Amino acid sequence: MTTAKDAQGIDLDIKDAMEGYERFRLEFERDKSFYKSLATKKQKPRLLWIGCSDSRVVPSQITQADPGELFEVRNIANCVPPAWADDEAVGAAIEYALVHLGIDDIVVCGHTGCGGIQALAEPIPPDAEAHLGRWVEYTRPAHRLVAAAGLPEAERGPATIRAHVQFQLDNLMTYEIVARGVAEGRVGIHGWLYDMEHGELQAYDPKTGSWRGLLETASA
Repeated sequence: MTTAKDAQGIDLDIKDAMEGYERFRLEFERDKSFYKSLATKKQKPRLLWIGCSDSRVVPSQITQADPGELFEVRNIANCVPPAWADDEAVGAAIEYALVHLGIDDIVVCGHTGCGGIQALAEPIPPDAEAHLGRWVEYTRPAHRLVAAAGLPEAERGPATIRAHVQFQLDNLMTYEIVARGVAEGRVGIHGWLYDMEHGELQAYDPKTGSWRGLLETASA
C-alpha cells in the first residue's frame, strides 16, 4: 500500500495531525492561564473512564469534559481483566485512580458496533494477530451467555455488547480496592453504553438488570 503524500512529500495523515496541532497551539495561546493551571496543579479528575479504543468514540466529546476531568483507560472492547489475570495496565490505572487521585466513580463504557466484540466471530490468525486473539478472549463470557440465551441473530450483537459491559463490572469487583470502596459506599461503579448512531448514552441498572437512558437514571 502506497502512503498518500502532498506536493512536498509529507504524509497526508501526518500533515493532518500537524495542522491540528497548529490549531491547538492557537487555542493554547488564547487560554494560556487554563493550560498553565493544568501543568502546575495536581490533576483532580472526576471519573475513571474505562472505554474502547475505537477512534469514533471520544469520551471527552460525549461528556463535554475539559482537560483534567477524565482519567481514561482505553483498550480494545473496553475490557477490565480480572485482578488475577496476566495484565497489569488496567489494574495499575484503577489503583492509581482510587489511591492517588481520589476518584470515587468508575465508568465502564461500551459502544454499538464494537469491532472488538465482533472479532470472535471469525478466526484470528495466531501468527499475525496473537496479541489481539488473546485480548479479545476477555469478551468470550458475553458471547457464551448470549449464545445460551438463544436470541434471534439480529439481537445477538447488541445483547453481547451490553452483557460484556456487565461482565466488566463484575471484573472490577475482583479488585480488592474497588470491592472495599463499593462496600463502604466510597466508590461507585457504572456500566454505560454509547449508541453511536443516535448519540445517546444508556446506563445499566444493577437493581433491575435493565438498561435505560442515562438522563432517565439521573431523574429517577
